[in-house]
Amino acid sequence: MARNLVNVLMVDDDEDEYIVVEKYLKRATTNAYTVKWVDSFDRALEVLEEARFHVCLLDYQLGAHTGIELLREIRKRGHNVPVILLTGHGNVAIDVEAMEQGAFDYVEKTELTPNLLERSIRYAMENFRVREALRESNEELERRVEERTAELRRSNVELEQFAANVARDLQEPLAVLGRYMATFEKRATQQPAPDTALNLSSSFETVFLAIRNMELLVRIVLDYSRTSGQRAPFEAIDTASVVAQVRDDLDSQLMKAGARLEIGALPTVNGDARLLRGLFENLIDNSLKYHSDAPIEIGVSASRRGDTWVFTIEDNGIGVSEEDSDEVFLMFARGSRTQDIPGVGIGLALCRKIVEYHAGRIWIDSGDEGGTRIAFTLPAE
Repeated sequence: MARNLVNVLMVDDDEDEYIVVEKYLKRATTNAYTVKWVDSFDRALEVLEEARFHVCLLDYQLGAHTGIELLREIRKRGHNVPVILLTGHGNVAIDVEAMEQGAFDYVEKTELTPNLLERSIRYAMENFRVREALRESNEELERRVEERTAELRRSNVELEQFAANVARDLQEPLAVLGRYMATFEKRATQQPAPDTALNLSSSFETVFLAIRNMELLVRIVLDYSRTSGQRAPFEAIDTASVVAQVRDDLDSQLMKAGARLEIGALPTVNGDARLLRGLFENLIDNSLKYHSDAPIEIGVSASRRGDTWVFTIEDNGIGVSEEDSDEVFLMFARGSRTQDIPGVGIGLALCRKIVEYHAGRIWIDSGDEGGTRIAFTLPAE
């Protein structure tokens, strides 16, 4: 059976030690060995630059230097040859330090035998092979993860750009449709018969509601795409004023639904005013949309907890089942209790993205008795 050729570098300032090692390795039966001997720290580094070795035997005492110092320099220069440290006397501290610096084995010369030397070399080479295979596997895994991450990043950017383009393209037709419908309503209702006016008014109300819902959806998609882009620095935002603006915007819906909106004391935080306004508008609009048969009651409040503000939007609506409490924050996800209510399932996904963009988190509580309590945090400082 053919034997593998193993190139050994021996660094020892005592030539007699080299003669012993060479004699031992000539008796080896598993592999054939060639031994290159050098007697100094500097010469060892030169030889490692010139040739490749399968294993290196280092004497602990090398004149003004030690084998540990040479081992450290070998690793510093990027040589990953397996190293076995040879020493004249056993020392646990030297053993531990050698392993910490990357030695593969530690052998006392007084106990050295042909079998022990060959076994130590063989084990060091096998250990080195396994380590290299593991390192290459890890590097390949990291490369694939980086490629996959880059691919997902590109896909997300493309998706956000697409969403932004679609939203912008839809805004102008919606604006034109709204203007034409307003003009048509004005002309058609100037002097109609009473029953005709009633039917037209109902039809126009339905159309205007559809237009408003489409405009809201377009704004949501546009905001969702923008939250990942470059933005201006945050500024101090009075959330009480933000919620008051949202209340004014939703005033007609609140009155039509007979809803009561109670707003508690709200703080000033650092953030993006437009995004925070969209956050509160979506959450309050959800409370209006997913109501129960009881008169609608909505509460907005905030409390300080350590270095964060915890905001809550609470209602007495149909609630969210416990199994849906996480899913509803995903894009296009709908809760099991809302399947029959118009919607596309993007509002809470946008809310989560806005909150996370402000370094907060959002969650939902909903019991079996009904009602929904959505809470989110924003940094207090």
